[in-house]
Amino acid sequence: MKLILSRKGFDSAHGGCPSPIINGQLCSLPIPDAGAPASYKKISPFNGSAIAQIVEDLTSGRVRRGDGAHLDPDLRRNAIARATGWRPIFGQAGAAQSHLARHKIGCGDLFLFFGCFRRAEQIAGAFRFVRDAPKLHVIFGWLQVGTVAQATNGLVTEMPWADGHPHLAAPERYANNTLYFASRRLSSIGLATSGAGTFDRIKPDLILTKPDSNCSVWQLPRWFAPCGRPALSYHSKAARWTDCETSTRLQSVGRGQEFVLDVEQYPEARGWVRAIFRAAKR
Repeated sequence: MKLILSRKGFDSAHGGCPSPIINGQLCSLPIPDAGAPASYKKISPFNGSAIAQIVEDLTSGRVRRGDGAHLDPDLRRNAIARATGWRPIFGQAGAAQSHLARHKIGCGDLFLFFGCFRRAEQIAGAFRFVRDAPKLHVIFGWLQVGTVAQATNGLVTEMPWADGHPHLAAPERYANNTLYFASRRLSSIGLATSGAGTFDRIKPDLILTKPDSNCSVWQLPRWFAPCGRPALSYHSKAARWTDCETSTRLQSVGRGQEFVLDVEQYPEARGWVRAIFRAAKR
C-alpha cells in the first residue's frame, strides 16, 4: 500500500488565497479553471452560504461566481447535481501524474488530500479572513483507489455518471490524463467507512503545520523521518528533517502536488491514519 499526501485547493498560486475555516469547519475551495464545466455558482452552499459569495468575498472579486471551478478531487455527492451511480473521482495529469505512475499508484492505495487553510468570518454579510489568523496546511479529505483509468471521451460513454468531471470535459487538453475512482469502502487500513469523503471540522490531528511556524513547516510523528528508509517523495534531503524528541519537523517542498510514502516500508503509517479518522469523528 502507498499513502499519498496530495496538495489541492486554493493557495497563493491558485485562487490567490487560502481556503477558509468558517466556524471551525473546513471549506476547501476548488481552484479556478476556465475550461471546467461547473462554475462556483453551481456548487452547493456551504452551511447555508453560497460558495460563489465566499470565493468572491475572500478574493476581493478577483475570482467571480460565474468563473469555472476545477472540482477535483470530487469527493462530495451533494456538491453539484449528480447522475445515478456517481462515485468520488480524483483526476491527475502531466508531471504530477507521471510521478504517481512511477510509484505505481493503484488499487488499494490511499490519497490524503491537504490544502492551505485560514480562519475566516462573516461580518456584515461579507466573508473575510480573521486578522492575524495563521495559514495552515490541513488534511481535508481522502480517497482510496478502487480503479484507475485513462481519461478519454469514450470513458464517459462507459461511465455516464462521471460526465461533468473537469478531466473529462475535454480530455485532450491534459497530457497523461488519468482518473482515480474511489473504492466502496476504506479497506486498506481496516476501517468500515466510505472509500472517499471529507473531514468536516478542523481537528488538531488533521493539521500538518507545526504550531507557531510557517505553513509549510510540518510537525509529524518521529517515525516519518527516513532513517535509512525511502523518504516521503520529494523530501529525501536530510536537511529537511529535524528530530524534535517527540516528533519530527519537516520543511515541506514549496512545489509539487503528490508526496508518496510506501506503507510497507513505514507500517506505522496505518495506525497514524486510523488515529486521524478516530480523532475526526470525535
